[in-house]
Amino acid sequence: MRISDSIYVVGSGQFGLSSRYDCHIYALRAPHGIVLLDAGSGLKQDWVLANLHAEFADLSRGAIVLTHAHPDHVCGLPQLAASLGWPVITSTQARRTVETGDEDACGLTATRAMGGYPPDLRLLPCPVESTYTDQVPFDVCGLTLRPIHVRGHSPDSHVFLCDLDGRRTMFSADVVFYGGVLGLINVEGSELSGYRSDLPNLAGLGVEALMPAHGMFTLRFGQRHIDTAIAQLNKGFTPRMVGQGDLIL
Repeated sequence: MRISDSIYVVGSGQFGLSSRYDCHIYALRAPHGIVLLDAGSGLKQDWVLANLHAEFADLSRGAIVLTHAHPDHVCGLPQLAASLGWPVITSTQARRTVETGDEDACGLTATRAMGGYPPDLRLLPCPVESTYTDQVPFDVCGLTLRPIHVRGHSPDSHVFLCDLDGRRTMFSADVVFYGGVLGLINVEGSELSGYRSDLPNLAGLGVEALMPAHGMFTLRFGQRHIDTAIAQLNKGFTPRMVGQGDLIL
């Protein structure tokens, strides 16, 4: 599903592009290949691969970049990386979880016990070629991504800031969503204290396109959605959280 000249969604449970357990899997047309952001749950990876082939004529060069190691983002990583032959890039915090297939650390064990994922969903180990660190821009396939570490949804959550199609674009993962919704969930490591500490780092960035991993996205005025959440926290209130109201995962 094409969003703009450079941004595509090739997997998503909400858009019916792949497994209902998948986050939005973004594919970015970079100068020297395809950058895939996150990998989904792995339950319908043949659909994800088919969507990639339908949107891009050349998949010979690419990379998979992980925003954080939660099951709906990471469990599909080993299969996609093997099928595409692309290197995997994670944060320094997520590397061990990915390389060891640690189902406790990624939250799969606890969430599966609560009925959030099928009993047969597994996280298999996957090699990581390189890592990124907070606020240090890095080049992937000729595209410069600036990672920003924002704890709250998970200890390893990062958003990515880049310039695409003439717009300042933020891929906000599960950190902040359309309407100023935040990603606090009832699992180990998800804490409001992280948001209080780190969300203000997203102020004043001039974001136009806001691309979260669930729900609606926007190509214009993205910063106001971020600022809405920051303003609520600054007033001592708790913003709406993912899973409340009409935001169905």
